[in-house]
Amino acid sequence: MKDPTIRIFWLALLAHVVAWTLLCWLTQPNLPLDMVEMIYWGEQWQWGYHKHPPLPAWIAAGVWNLSGHQPVAMYLTAQLTIAVTFWAVWQLAREGLSPWLALCAVGVLEACHYCTFSINDINNTIVTRPFWCLAILFLYRATKPAANRPTLWWLLTGVVIGLGMLSKYYLGVLVISMMAIPILLPQGRAQLRTAGPWLVAAVALAIFTPHLLWMFETDFLTLQYVVDRSSESSGASWSNHLTSPLKFLFSQAAAWFPIMFILIPVLSFRGIGNSLATVSHTKKQSYFRSYLLLVVAGPILFYLLLATLTGANIRSMWGGPLFCFFGVLLVELSRDASGVFRSVPAPAKVMRNCCIAATVMLIGLFVRNGLGPLVRDDFSRIHFPGQEICQEVHRRWQTRVDEPLQIVGGEMFPAGCVGVYSDAQVNVFAGISLKANPWLDDAAVTQQGSIFVWDIDETGPNPPSHWLARFPNAEILEPFECPAGGLASDRMAKVGMVFVRPTRAITRSAKSPPVGTRWN
Repeated sequence: MKDPTIRIFWLALLAHVVAWTLLCWLTQPNLPLDMVEMIYWGEQWQWGYHKHPPLPAWIAAGVWNLSGHQPVAMYLTAQLTIAVTFWAVWQLAREGLSPWLALCAVGVLEACHYCTFSINDINNTIVTRPFWCLAILFLYRATKPAANRPTLWWLLTGVVIGLGMLSKYYLGVLVISMMAIPILLPQGRAQLRTAGPWLVAAVALAIFTPHLLWMFETDFLTLQYVVDRSSESSGASWSNHLTSPLKFLFSQAAAWFPIMFILIPVLSFRGIGNSLATVSHTKKQSYFRSYLLLVVAGPILFYLLLATLTGANIRSMWGGPLFCFFGVLLVELSRDASGVFRSVPAPAKVMRNCCIAATVMLIGLFVRNGLGPLVRDDFSRIHFPGQEICQEVHRRWQTRVDEPLQIVGGEMFPAGCVGVYSDAQVNVFAGISLKANPWLDDAAVTQQGSIFVWDIDETGPNPPSHWLARFPNAEILEPFECPAGGLASDRMAKVGMVFVRPTRAITRSAKSPPVGTRWN
């Protein structure tokens, strides 16, 4: 008899991808901040950037340029990362659960904001998630009893770990948990006598090595960023060693509680308690359960231990991939010692609740994106008129200089929008920071010229003084005002501009004097 859950899964996955792609496309007139940053980073094709490893930026820039600058392609790419995540969770669930329970275990991710509400962007956190889940799936298939084609699965595990580390370093937390498998599980210890684990290490290291060399060359710039982010607001008080892990744990409640709540019809909490102290009825099921405990609970415990020992704040978004297999683990632990579920499975109720959760999440993002400006005094970055500001920057440049604009500087987001929405590539000098933009320097800006932009509403009417000190020939131009996008069109975005006259280009100053005030 043909398994009906296969068709249901693929139809539900298609509906998820289409619905979320269209919702983001229709309610986000401007690309989000992280997406803008990823694109202009990726167009430089570096082996690393001052905040993160390079793969998400490469993906973003590649999709943006290959699609002809189509925002819908960017939002589709974001949803495809979750589609791969769902597929990996579903595949592993089917290794140990019945088809209907496997469908429930992946369907509950519709209630997890990390897989729905928060996927309106492309950033390192989002791109890492599918690699995290694929690594868990492939390693299980390589190590499970009577594994079929284990060499292939070892190879694939190494590939996705390497790509995951090129996306975000916190995949290393999963790798540490996986290293506990040969220590704690007999089935895992047997694998150490094979070439599999060494193949994983060799492949992952080969993929990651170019970035590792870049890290040495830049004095581990990205690691310093990680340390700075985790240390923000942590303070020096001894109480942080207690409060930091609690804060992180409670910050994840919005992820794990809806999953557990929706699965109640197929869970036996008494069975879960007993399962933690018993062994399943078969060797295969025992390994499935033990493996899930290590790869799901291991990273969570690592974060809590790290926060306890260091007192550092573990950022809530670092928990993004931690609960993807949480539903699978809960359902598996509901078995009793004989492998039978104590409660009567009610997958229909779970799937109904998953549909309700998906609808609520869609409505939530629609309200935030579409209706948010109606209830807030300000508009968000997704309503920023980035394309209009880009056009105005180019217009002002062309009235002054005969050559195309090659560099735009200033605050990261408005400058990034100018770079991203330009027809030809324009290098972004975000923050006028040499560390953040190693592809540029003051000499290049002085020679080629630039326009610096900043958000007047956030920064004030005057540009930062260090911009003008570094470029004494800069001219402050008249501010530009433009209506925001979407339902925020009654609000005005105000952008300041500074023109840095190029030393090598032929300007139009004799034909059309620049508008603005020269800085003295």
